[in-house]
Amino acid sequence: MQLFADWHVHTHYSDGHATPEEMVAAAVRRGLTEVAITDHGPRGMFIGVRNAGVYREIKEQAARLSELYPVRVLVGAEANVISLRGEIDVPEAVINELDILIAGLHPQVWCRPWWETLTWILPNRIGKTIRWVREKMREANTMALVAAVRNNPLTFISHPDLVMDVDLDEVARACAAAGCAMEINTGHHYNRDNVVQAALRWGAKLVVNSDAHFPSTVGELSTGIQLLDKYRVPPEKVLNARPVEPKSGSGYLPGAAGLPGRLVPPVS
Repeated sequence: MQLFADWHVHTHYSDGHATPEEMVAAAVRRGLTEVAITDHGPRGMFIGVRNAGVYREIKEQAARLSELYPVRVLVGAEANVISLRGEIDVPEAVINELDILIAGLHPQVWCRPWWETLTWILPNRIGKTIRWVREKMREANTMALVAAVRNNPLTFISHPDLVMDVDLDEVARACAAAGCAMEINTGHHYNRDNVVQAALRWGAKLVVNSDAHFPSTVGELSTGIQLLDKYRVPPEKVLNARPVEPKSGSGYLPGAAGLPGRLVPPVS
């Protein structure tokens, strides 16, 4: 199969190390036809956008860059799950203007209510060596992520089971019911096989992204392609995939004029 898009990249507006234009230019060099700027939500500790209005600034830049470069530039948010009830840190008014909405568990967020930062996030950071704490946090993490999937119009969840452990079967079942994909994140080293296996068991769709923070890693999706091939995942189960063209082999879709319609429409 061929992957035509990278829908998870960060810029200097959050914890990335390049401008939106530099990331877009990198996507063009990779031969992608779509790229999404998806900076972290504002309640990330020292890594998020300064406020949710920044996404509107990025949208203005994306419109200009889509005209300058032969690639469709989307704008999304990698929202933080900030409560055990599945709340996220991007307001509905902004969500309605985004092309893509991602949510993920991160161990460096300010929760709402604030005390869950101490009772939920902090134990995830310091309790990994204590079995009973680790098990309780896995239950809490699963509850929060499943609630986020059920209560928000998510396109996909980012890097499930990275750093903050979850029950992938429970998460995959919720994703399948909600029409939310599970990400194969090629930018981190973790057990991605378990993600694919859970998605296949429960019928959840997948998406492959780089989580790039530098131009050099935009569109670096090869490990994801290898994983999809390993488990014989069909293209229709992967949001940013198409069937392989004759004689082109598995890999990236070459850039071309006449881009297809978006697989991920603006959230309404």
